[in-house]
Amino acid sequence: MAGRGTSLLAVVGAVLLPGALAFAQTPGAPPPQPGRFEITVLGGYRFEGSLETKSNPGTPALDLGNAATFGLALDWRVDRYADLEIQYGYTNSPATVTLPNVNPPRTTYDMGIHDVTFGFIANLVPAGRPIRPYLGLGLGFTVLVPSNELPATTKLTFSVAAGLRAYLSDRFGLRFEARWAPVYLFSTGPGTQNCYWFGFDYFCTSNDTGHVIEQTDLRLGVIYRF
Repeated sequence: MAGRGTSLLAVVGAVLLPGALAFAQTPGAPPPQPGRFEITVLGGYRFEGSLETKSNPGTPALDLGNAATFGLALDWRVDRYADLEIQYGYTNSPATVTLPNVNPPRTTYDMGIHDVTFGFIANLVPAGRPIRPYLGLGLGFTVLVPSNELPATTKLTFSVAAGLRAYLSDRFGLRFEARWAPVYLFSTGPGTQNCYWFGFDYFCTSNDTGHVIEQTDLRLGVIYRF
């Protein structure tokens, strides 16, 4: 009996196994569904701002030039409309510092800017749609690394973004994003002359509020979902 059972299983296997293999290899068989994660490689252009003192309006004390920017984003889908995201960006901008009481008054060098933000993305349409516009908020830090042998410094940053994700398949897609990511440097009190060291030179000002480096990115990315 055991021999007959084994023979019967062998016959059934010989009949069914080729069919099962053929079905698995059928071009029309559905691919495995992607998971809740996606990674995006980003590249684009950054528009930089400048800092001025009230005593010398119109003359940038720190001027950063526009430059190419690159980044990497990792997203985790928490529900149909929301994602959590970790994003890293890098820009190497030409920097010019103007100090009127120093000889020479102007110094130019390169500024490496490393941004890391932890954010939340609110999608305007649910998961599963091929086109998904979104809004994003992030909070993190920026590391400023000058090329003139002065020490690097780390400052607070946040980001506000608007973008669009277009999925070309279950795995791949494109992402366009416009992002504002100012870097907070320091704040000053009213009515006094203060000088501050913020990692790449002394900066003197006579007034009265916080100062930020304005940064605006326009970027295009390639998405991989897994």
